[in-house]
Amino acid sequence: MRSSTGSRWSTPGRSSSRSWLPGLTRRRVAATADLPLESLTQVEVDGVPICLVHAEDDRFYAIGDTCTHEDYSLSEGDFWEMSVECPRHGSRFDVRTGKVTGLPAVIPAKTYPVTIENDEIFVEVAD
Repeated sequence: MRSSTGSRWSTPGRSSSRSWLPGLTRRRVAATADLPLESLTQVEVDGVPICLVHAEDDRFYAIGDTCTHEDYSLSEGDFWEMSVECPRHGSRFDVRTGKVTGLPAVIPAKTYPVTIENDEIFVEVAD
């Protein structure tokens, strides 16, 4: 069985915690049905808080959940126009790239690879 990344590390009913990319660990974080279109939620992968987004393009994205302007959870904010907005001061980050799309933040947010297999969402983080 191939994943959307072309990897063959997983078989139906069983998933690997190792990524097909060296230096990354792959973890299941949710089912696709758990996240309605244009919504976001916080997940954690190996102690790393991540904002998981089901975007308007019907794809799933993972971005660091902590605002780079001030330590605040992005998953508690809003999502619009492919950006997540911090509820504290309104900083916005593009969920595809992590690029700042709204001040006061100036440092981009970290993004993480996402794959979908059998309606399960997997995120990869550095080992």
